[in-house]
Amino acid sequence: MIFIVGGAYQGKYRYAREHFPEYEIINNYHLKVWDEINSGLDSIKLAEEYLDGFIPKGGLDRLVIISNELGYGLVPVDKPEREYREQNGRVNCYLAKMADEVYRVVSGIGTRIK
Repeated sequence: MIFIVGGAYQGKYRYAREHFPEYEIINNYHLKVWDEINSGLDSIKLAEEYLDGFIPKGGLDRLVIISNELGYGLVPVDKPEREYREQNGRVNCYLAKMADEVYRVVSGIGTRIK
């Protein structure tokens, strides 16, 4: 699996399409985390189950997951927003740990960090 992370509107999806055109691309994983948190679900456990779902199909070898990197801005005043930011960071850490390669994309330029 390849994990791509970066700020909003930094060209992550375009980078994935250009560099990994034969891969299945899952974009905006952070929105999945948002929905899970708002439903009271454990997003780390669900990320584990999500990846497990690709294993029987041999899909992890050709999978790219893209997520926004949160936390470099102001700390949100709203408690649910802070919890989302924290949980998204934890999910991103898990996805990065599980990935064979991790790229950070800034201004459309990807840098391999793992």
